Amino acid sequence: MMAKTPKPPHTGNGELTIARQAHPVAFSLHYLDNRGQRSAKGGLTGSPDVMRDAFREGRVHLALDDGKGFDVSIIAHAEGSPTAYFESATSLR
Repeated sequence: MMAKTPKPPHTGNGELTIARQAHPVAFSLHYLDNRGQRSAKGGLTGSPDVMRDAFREGRVHLALDDGKGFDVSIIAHAEGSPTAYFESATSLR
């Protein structure tokens, strides 16, 4: 039996809203389907200051370039890095 080939990540540019302020970001995410609930996890790249603020805020809104948007929880960020990692905080529609 052959192992399933993982799907390539969905990548693009979007906006991360932190405390009602939108910031441009690039994203790379994988959609997950867990018992009928669709979610996502991945990484964001933007200004190191924005990534730090998003990590401190914890839960922020990510709007994708295809019109989809959802709340995400920033789960990892290293001080000074332009990259942060997230999981969706709510099911995707």
